[in-house]
Amino acid sequence: MVLNVLVVDDSEDDVFLFKKLVSKSGIQVNIQSSTDGNSAIESIMANHPDCIFLDYNLPGMDGLGVLKKIRSLGLDTSVIMLTGQKSESTIVDLMKEGATDYLQKNSLTSEALRLSIENSQRLHKIKKEKALAEKALKISEARLAEAQDIALIGNWEFNYVTQDFFLSEMAQHILEMKTSLLSDFEQKIPAEDYQVIKTHIRNLGNNNQASEVNTHFISFNRSTKYLNIKCHVILNEHQEVKKVVGTIQDITILKNALAAKEKATVKSKATTIVLGIAVLLFLLSEAILDPFIDSMTASLLISLSFKGTIAVMLEKIMLGKLLIS
Repeated sequence: MVLNVLVVDDSEDDVFLFKKLVSKSGIQVNIQSSTDGNSAIESIMANHPDCIFLDYNLPGMDGLGVLKKIRSLGLDTSVIMLTGQKSESTIVDLMKEGATDYLQKNSLTSEALRLSIENSQRLHKIKKEKALAEKALKISEARLAEAQDIALIGNWEFNYVTQDFFLSEMAQHILEMKTSLLSDFEQKIPAEDYQVIKTHIRNLGNNNQASEVNTHFISFNRSTKYLNIKCHVILNEHQEVKKVVGTIQDITILKNALAAKEKATVKSKATTIVLGIAVLLFLLSEAILDPFIDSMTASLLISLSFKGTIAVMLEKIMLGKLLIS
């Protein structure tokens, strides 16, 4: 891989020496040069070099000023300072402003340049990977925070050493608290449930396992609020309890939904039983009443048939009389 290198130095002889030493180092580089700070900034913005060798003593803006300008522009390019000074305070200032490394101009060697370039590129890669990891972490944390807001989940922590108690903003919101005081938390949770939580935490300290407790409290609007509190113990190097961390989730909606579902199930079962009894009674009534109804029907039909026969006979007699007359 060929690296693009910018050398910022107002001395042509020093630039020539630099190119000669780099050619002996065995590193494949493409070298460009600038003689002052302003032209260097323009070259950096236009070409985006992989590495910059920056002389401390420059006309106009010195090397420290150029370095500050580079970093103020948000550029993380590796910058190796070339200085003839041995002042520790100057070197400290350069490193504070973001110099990757520094080399003494009067003792430059091809090996020193090679090591400096390789180290600067390795360090730049590490910084870039760290920046990407931090960005990914921030995105992940933002997504986690969003998910916790949606799921109504807050964080809590109790430090065994300092006795400090912490509640995240979401946890305070869920508990309807404005502080992270343990005493306020204790008052918020019913006494019997709080004792259960303390017992769980003590047991966690003994076996280092996670646990959870479901509890409730009366909210400001006098409605019951249900909570799920998870606990996890963090031990120190001596396997002693260092702190307890966990989450607090508002499960009121879930609890009410489950209760409504259970109520609906019970109602459905009751309806099924009633219908079953009704069907049974209907079948029983059919079995008991049908013979009685059938006998009544038969009697009626017989009666109607008897009356019909008499009517037919009377009709025939009357017709006969008409024919005779």
